[in-house]
Amino acid sequence: MSFLSLHTDRVATAYPEPPLIVAPDATLSTVLLLMKTQRAASMLVCEDGPGDGECRVLGIFTERDALRCMADGSELDQPISAVMTADPQTITEKTTVGEVIAYMSQHGYRNLPIVDASGAPTGMAVVRGVVHHLVDHFPNTIYTLPPDPAKSPAEREGA
Repeated sequence: MSFLSLHTDRVATAYPEPPLIVAPDATLSTVLLLMKTQRAASMLVCEDGPGDGECRVLGIFTERDALRCMADGSELDQPISAVMTADPQTITEKTTVGEVIAYMSQHGYRNLPIVDASGAPTGMAVVRGVVHHLVDHFPNTIYTLPPDPAKSPAEREGA
């Protein structure tokens, strides 16, 4: 077990996921199907799309956006650019884990795109990865928490 420093550990240590990228003209139905098959919580919408070299993040489409679209009865054949969250908050590979936690906590983000100096996506910081990073450093504390920490058992369980 190594020493944890939320002020110096970079986001790359918090198990970022590879970015899943679609073009702005991809249909909502295509993106929903991709999210389902890839078991992804979010998709990045990029200007040049996947495989075209450098691309710039235009937006993000998350599970929350999908739920909103379903609730609104959105047309499945419309382009994803019509329902994405435009200009999402992005971070760089130099962003610390502490900053990621602060962004996620203060703004309710569960997915933060990681971009390089040119603005091209290189990864996705996700809550699951940050929690995994914390568990790596504090396994005994995390694994021995009771289901409801406010209700500690009066007596020790077991023999």
